[in-house]
Amino acid sequence: MRIALSVLAGVLAAALPWALRLWRARRWGLPVRITVDPDNPSAAALADYFATVARRLDERPERMRLVIDGRTAARRALTLDFLPDGAMSACVEGEPPVRFNLRRRWIPDHPVPLDLRACRLWIEPVEANRFRVMDRIPFRVPPAVYALCALLATAGAVWLAPECLAAAVGLAAGCLTARSVRD
Repeated sequence: MRIALSVLAGVLAAALPWALRLWRARRWGLPVRITVDPDNPSAAALADYFATVARRLDERPERMRLVIDGRTAARRALTLDFLPDGAMSACVEGEPPVRFNLRRRWIPDHPVPLDLRACRLWIEPVEANRFRVMDRIPFRVPPAVYALCALLATAGAVWLAPECLAAAVGLAAGCLTARSVRD
């Protein structure tokens, strides 16, 4: 019975950071969906979508969850890139890239070029009309959680309570893996 409790405590503690991460992702602001035309994906349409999102953020700065659904157009690559002069370019494979300018409002926290076939972007206003765009949700584990893990592990070792030790190890492992996985 004690072994079953310790295994259950470890599994539940490891699942806690994942549950917090999913809860935070669902509460991350306004959901916006961009659907790419499956028959004829257009780089100009992608550029217009991003310009519309930028205008919307200028009017009302808020967090956004931008989902680009291009899975049906998976036969052709859809990419977004940044040019040296600060402008952006949207490209559909087989067509010339379309250049558009967001006046240095977009602060990327993701590698470029960005593949847009099935992509989720997290947009957060920074200052004035600038916004940060990430390809994964920012999930930071406070240092106090690791101190709690150390305290639980110490208590489990001192009092020979495998439930405490399993919970500490599970929580630490869950925090480490939840931090590094894309959403």
